[in-house]
Amino acid sequence: MKLFSFLISVLILFFFSCQSKHESLVSEIEDLISKEKYEKALALLQDRLSANRPSSEVLSKNKPNQPRLFALSEDRTKIVWTENKTLYFKDLVNDSRNSIELKLRPDSIQISANGNYVAVQYPLKQYGGCALFGYSTTDSSLEHESIVHIPCKSGMAITNSGDLLLYFFENQLFIEKTGKSSKPEKYISENLFPTPFPKLKTHYHITSIGNEFLVWSGIAGSYNLFFLHLESKRVTLLSKDIVLPRFYYNNGISGYIVGGKIGDLYLKEVVYHQGKTPSINRGIPIVTREAFSWRLTGKDEFIATNQNDPNQPMKWKVSGKKEHFPFFIERLWGVAGDRIVYESKRGELVLDDLIFSPEDWMIYEYFKKVRKLSDG
Repeated sequence: MKLFSFLISVLILFFFSCQSKHESLVSEIEDLISKEKYEKALALLQDRLSANRPSSEVLSKNKPNQPRLFALSEDRTKIVWTENKTLYFKDLVNDSRNSIELKLRPDSIQISANGNYVAVQYPLKQYGGCALFGYSTTDSSLEHESIVHIPCKSGMAITNSGDLLLYFFENQLFIEKTGKSSKPEKYISENLFPTPFPKLKTHYHITSIGNEFLVWSGIAGSYNLFFLHLESKRVTLLSKDIVLPRFYYNNGISGYIVGGKIGDLYLKEVVYHQGKTPSINRGIPIVTREAFSWRLTGKDEFIATNQNDPNQPMKWKVSGKKEHFPFFIERLWGVAGDRIVYESKRGELVLDDLIFSPEDWMIYEYFKKVRKLSDG
């Protein structure tokens, strides 16, 4: 009984301590406003809105020398990221982790749809181009080095079983079995992936969807999008008006692409099922900052950043209002369960939800008020 009373007392003290900390900040801000010290007030408010919340899970406290590379599984429950020469894996559902010490800092990564394998490109400064490797993300069961060096940023992928690497070399699609004594096999010629501009240098990108693949062919701002059924070598043109060679996974059976043209963008949903050609809807008109969006569970709801300074997450709805969330970050990725992984202002990698306290919203209102006063 005494122990129970002690714990209750500790919780009460903790509650009032947190409450007084918030009230102390509000009092200080009010005092600075009265003295017209807007810059100092803004700095304090921005620090508060950039701080980790009680719900935050810090995945990494490190601030790498180079920007992290980050990738999601197609159901957005598994994440992979790099920090310098280390690759990290985390299963958000089973809370399992793994890390791999890489040979060099990678130039790019591409994970399998199920998140269990990753293709990695290493830059070769002495020879030019990139070396290509395949790894298991969950254990040490696979470390495969391709005998081929390919141009850096060339399209590449790895299958869900980890037994095949796919990559473009000299405009041809090659496959390569992982394991000992493997040899690259020229699989599909460039003729099946025509580009919008045949006379210009073509860039290829690959993303896995289930056990099949999407392939982009084109140059910046203008791509053709194809569906590749790997086993049958069947290639189907899905769209000619793709702006970005990126695929935003949703729930394991759908994702989003950005189509249209510069200044006239559309976010289009791609729905796919095993053995069937994916379907693409007409899309919804978006502005540039909404081109990097992740789907939320609410009907027609997405999350993106406002791409301002400070960078701020915002929820937007189709034919609806935008809602800016009361915190500031550097970059974000949308993961399953209406959560996000983001890089904080301090360079940490953080997992968090999108549920905010009344105090969070109050501080944000103060921030908007003081910024308006500061701008005159």
